[in-house]
Amino acid sequence: MSKLTAEIHTPVLEKEVVNALVTNKSGAYLDVTSGSGGHSARILERLDSAGRLFAADRDSEAVSQTTA
Repeated sequence: MSKLTAEIHTPVLEKEVVNALVTNKSGAYLDVTSGSGGHSARILERLDSAGRLFAADRDSEAVSQTTA
């Protein structure tokens, strides 16, 4: 977790949300609040090589702190 993530947002129910969301390891998913990367990172951990995550965020400062 980046310093920015810890200061701005601490994901709640992260494990539960990702478990409910990722129903197909080869599926395609969209995270439109991905700037600090918390849920996106967990989603990526659940996907196989065919799975895809499309990520976006309106907050350019948060996006600049996100790494692939």
